[in-house]
Amino acid sequence: MTGLLTEQLGDVVDAYLGEHEAELLDLTARLIALDSQIPPYGDERAVAAFLLETLSSLDPDELEVVGPHPSRPSILARLRGTGGGRSLMLNGHIDTKPVGEARAEWRTDPFTATVVDGDLYGLGANDMKGAVAAMIMAARAVRAAGAPLRGDLVLGLVADEEAGAQHGSRYVAPLVRDVDAVLIGEPSGWTEDWQGIHLVSRGVCGFRIVVRGTQMHSSLSDRLPSVNASLKLAGLLSRIGTELAVPFTPHPLGGVGPTLNAGVLIQGGTYFGVVPGRAEFACDLRTVPGQTQDDVAAALEAWLAACRAEDPELEVDYAFEPGLEWVPWCELAPDHALVDATRRASQDVLGRTPPLSVFPGATDAPWYAAAGIPTLPSFGPGMLTSAHGPNEFVSVRSLHEAARIYARTVLDFCQ
Repeated sequence: MTGLLTEQLGDVVDAYLGEHEAELLDLTARLIALDSQIPPYGDERAVAAFLLETLSSLDPDELEVVGPHPSRPSILARLRGTGGGRSLMLNGHIDTKPVGEARAEWRTDPFTATVVDGDLYGLGANDMKGAVAAMIMAARAVRAAGAPLRGDLVLGLVADEEAGAQHGSRYVAPLVRDVDAVLIGEPSGWTEDWQGIHLVSRGVCGFRIVVRGTQMHSSLSDRLPSVNASLKLAGLLSRIGTELAVPFTPHPLGGVGPTLNAGVLIQGGTYFGVVPGRAEFACDLRTVPGQTQDDVAAALEAWLAACRAEDPELEVDYAFEPGLEWVPWCELAPDHALVDATRRASQDVLGRTPPLSVFPGATDAPWYAAAGIPTLPSFGPGMLTSAHGPNEFVSVRSLHEAARIYARTVLDFCQ
């Protein structure tokens, strides 16, 4: 298909989406209203059931639910092309982080989409139910354009991204067939919308530092030797951020090196009257290309050995977190055809081309890459700064831009 005809079809999808702006907001609102927090629940059935009903209106050639357990469903919908073209999956996750301790800080109901001054508030609005809604509307617009694609358009709406993807894309990716590339709609800004086309996503390595002490009657701690595990933990927690050294090589696209968040979880002690005999804290390490789990293990072992040498009373070890022990980093070559198509679509819709960049967080990208499918880790509406906290929002403008960008990217890449 010629560039001129692709541009004409782009105008058609723009017109369709302009006429259905209210439908995009309504779809986002209905997704937000469906609770898919993980943890603690780990159950995406309600949102998946709604999506199955919604996607049926596309009359897809294939529509299937896959997952390791009925409570963890992911959805694959395929719109077949005429053949001979590249196939693209638009991928979004349907789970959210929990409201958590910040419930009282929400100015609106987290499960009621509320528009204030051009921004749509609600749990998952930004990460990433808004992007999922934009992908569905983009698929509708492509169908409405009337010209059949040569390649297939696949919608991959997956569970469990927020807890490491073991029940989501990690399970789904090996089942995906006949897809040439994946575009993930994670929010691509942090201080403004559309801040970068992120060709790299950082990985995650979760681990716990476990300290042993002397569990005994606390009234005797001034008379008998004892080790308070919680006090020992406090010392380690205050040091690990500046002392743990995991080697890395800066990436050509820039961005920071690995980021360590220590104490994302803390546990210790039994009750009043008892010297704590065990305490632990969890760490969230965001890794960068080139780093390995062995690198992290070696750094932990060296640091803990130095700590033990300084304090003969210290009994400490570490353990990797099951499911989050190693979520790999991922990168897409800057000369890949999907990058070119995304840049052209961005120029058409935004009037500019965001720079190629490194996404600060982890995404579902490494699991598709491990299955041999080149994957763009993050290009979606919203800002990461709004995610995983109170008053999550996405700008209404960026939602509409997302639907147009996705539709134009599909027309370009799949022809």
